[in-house]
Amino acid sequence: MENSKLEKIRKSAGVTATVLNVIKTILIVGMVMAVVAGISVMCLRTGDEGKTVEVFGKKITVHNMVSVGDLSVESFDFLDMFHIEDPFVLAGVNCFVAAVLIALVLIAVIVLRRTFTSIQKSDTPFKPEILRSIKITGILVTVIVLTSSIGIAAVVGLAFWCVYTIFDYGIELQTDADETL
Repeated sequence: MENSKLEKIRKSAGVTATVLNVIKTILIVGMVMAVVAGISVMCLRTGDEGKTVEVFGKKITVHNMVSVGDLSVESFDFLDMFHIEDPFVLAGVNCFVAAVLIALVLIAVIVLRRTFTSIQKSDTPFKPEILRSIKITGILVTVIVLTSSIGIAAVVGLAFWCVYTIFDYGIELQTDADETL
């Protein structure tokens, strides 16, 4: 008879892998949308005192005045050092930075999904390849959070380090138990 706890872990890992697969699909769509939006926004220009908008070189007449002053673009803090004056370029660069951040999250989700798939298929979650995946995921997530806050990134990094060391010790215990049998 198989260990019921291990069976619960496998079931939970399978469900988590499925959820991560859905999240992966959403992230891919979001990343593509961010890149397309970045390209599109960078190709916009206003002209004729706001009576036309130029999109990919083609002028479109608008019925209401469009003013560059009407555009408020929030940006990632580190972009301020580049002093980008054109709001369309700034918005486009923001979209590209968002796409890069989404790509980092996507990589973390893919690594996590592989981790949970490995756990689901293995006899024990305490395997070196799972430990390696935890380490890679911890580094990626910490870097992603670092773009937001150094303090929170430190806490996240330490939390992943704690999980990493627990799994590392679990591998040692699993090896000892396997050798005993």
